[in-house]
This record gives sequence, C-alpha cells and structure tokens, in this order.
Amino acid sequence: MEDSEREEDSKSSKSDRVALKKEIGLLSACAIIIGNIIGSGIFISPKGVLEHAGSVGLSLIVWVCGGGICALGSMCYAELGVTIPKSGGDYSYVTEIFGGLVGFLLLWSAVLIMYPTTLAVIALTFSNYVLQPAFQYCLPPFIATRILATICVCHYDALHPSVAFEFRQDPSVGQIALAFLQASFAYSGWNFLNYVTEEVVEPRKYGTHTRTESISYLYGFSMYYCFATIVILCIGETHNLINYVSFINYLSYGVTIAGLLYLRKKRPNLARPIKVNVLIPITYMVFWAVLLCFSLYSEPVVCGLGMVIMLTGVPVYFVGVYWRNKPKWIHRLVERVTYVGQKVCYVVFPQADPSEPLLIADSKAND
Repeated sequence: MEDSEREEDSKSSKSDRVALKKEIGLLSACAIIIGNIIGSGIFISPKGVLEHAGSVGLSLIVWVCGGGICALGSMCYAELGVTIPKSGGDYSYVTEIFGGLVGFLLLWSAVLIMYPTTLAVIALTFSNYVLQPAFQYCLPPFIATRILATICVCHYDALHPSVAFEFRQDPSVGQIALAFLQASFAYSGWNFLNYVTEEVVEPRKYGTHTRTESISYLYGFSMYYCFATIVILCIGETHNLINYVSFINYLSYGVTIAGLLYLRKKRPNLARPIKVNVLIPITYMVFWAVLLCFSLYSEPVVCGLGMVIMLTGVPVYFVGVYWRNKPKWIHRLVERVTYVGQKVCYVVFPQADPSEPLLIADSKAND
C-alpha cells in the first residue's frame, strides 16, 4: 500500500515539474539537423571557395574534405550530447567542463558575432537573388543572348577534368584555409540537435544515426548545388562576413571538442553511452587549429576582429557575474528584467529531475 502511494506521489511530482518534454524522435531529429544546415550557405559559399582555392578541382576537394571534417565533429558532439544530457549546445558543455568564464565568452561571441552575422549573410543573399531580376526592365536582346551563349560554350572547357587544376592564382596554405572557412559555412548547423538534447526521446540511440544520415544526405545535396553554382560569382563582399563568422564558429567548436578530450582525461570513469575513438576529436582539433592559424595570418583584420570582440566579454563577466557583492538595486534590476523577459517570451527555467543521473558539476561536488 505504501509502495503504491509512493509511486503515485513520484508520478504526480514528475507531472508537476516544469521540464522539457521528450518528444523528438529520429525523424524530427534528422529534420532539425537538415533544416539548420540547408540555408543561404550553399547559395553564397561557392564563390568564396572558388576564389580562395583558385581552381575548380581544388575547390571540389575542399568541399569533400570540409564535409568529412564536419562529420567527425558531429560524432564528437554525439558523445557530448549523451555524456552531458543538457540542452544548450556548446554553452552547456563548456560551462560544465571549463567553468562559467569560458562558457560566457562563447555565449557572448554567439550573441554579438555568430547569430547577427549569420542573419546578415542570409539577408544579403536573399536581397541579391530577389533584386537582380527586378532590375531587368526588358527582355534581353536576341543577339546578346546568342553571344553570351556562345561565350559560355567556348569557355565550358574550364570545367573539364583535364584543366580542373589550372590555377588562376598561386595556391597557398592561407588561401586554402580561407576556402575551408567558406565551405564550412555551408555545412554549419550539424550540431544544432545538441541544443535540444533534453527533448530527444532516446539520445543514445539516435545521437549518431541522425547526424550520419543527415550529413550523408546533405553531402550529396551540397555537392550538387556547389557544382551547379561553382561558376557563379555573386556580387558584394559577403564572403568577408562568412570568414568573420566561420572563424569564430569553429574556434568555439574547437574549444568544445577540447573539453571532450579534457573530460576524457579528468573523468575517465564518467558514464559515456556513446564513446568515439580518441583519434576523431584529435584529428578534428588539429585540422581546424592549423587552418584557423593560417586564416588568421591571411586575414588578420577580418578574423582578428572576432577574437577581440570575444575578449571584450571578459570584463563584462567579472563585473556582471563574478562580482557577487554588487549593490542591491543592481540585483533587483536584474531580477526585474529576468521576470519581464520570462513573461514576454513565456519561458521558465526547467526544474531538475532527481531521478536523472548527476551531471559533471554535481558529481564533482559529491566526490
């Protein structure tokens, strides 16, 4: 009798608890990843890849290698997603592993750099594609269309495999690194399932399957559209924005995967339902460490500006978070802003389930 009453009490307490519902299955998880990868990147990145690579053949190699490296990164994130089953993606993992400062800097750069710049690229891409047809006030002349068609036919041999590696410029490691940044922008979104980990029904079962299936599908999808648009050079300097946001993006990913290796060393007995080979995160980190260094060398202003903006979050963290003995009116202001934000956005912080396994921070305290 008492056992049944306890079970009913536990069920009622779970139903009253404010928490995210586990309603995301395999199909929904694949849709989240595919929906976030498909975007403006594939319509704008081929220009930057081809410009920095210098030849059609090398640009295709960049696309293939870029997709493969993203696949390695997604495997690492699958392990992190089931080891630290919290929504929030990079911020949650880095905060749990390295502490509040590093997590705050990642979130600071995301708010000030990643998301606004990505939206700017999307807006510029949309406006370019929409406005170009609007400025064609009349049908193109018959002779002009025929001349243009003849020119295209005459220069079609530029795509022939025999001349695929005839470079328009001398290749350099720095330019190839920038080409990888351009290609990586088109693949960005492969880690977005980790932002809703707490809503996935069986993250251990679907963690790797969704990423593998989604990236395999989008591999062919991206290669098709890359090949179809590789000879189109879009107007504007949008590729500078892509270098800007991709540099910070993959710097953040590198810090997160470095946390995976750090966690392997410091907490070797931590439960890991999915555990990838250690060479996978090492390969990913070494690859992007080399490319980010050469990218910074080739574009010190564009890439360095993002790092400077990220570091401006250090004093903000110490004043806003680390400084505990702030005046009471500041605490009241923060509480009021939080309260209004919850009312406007209709959100509330989820409550922890006592039956779930302890996270890293909690388990450290109990050791």
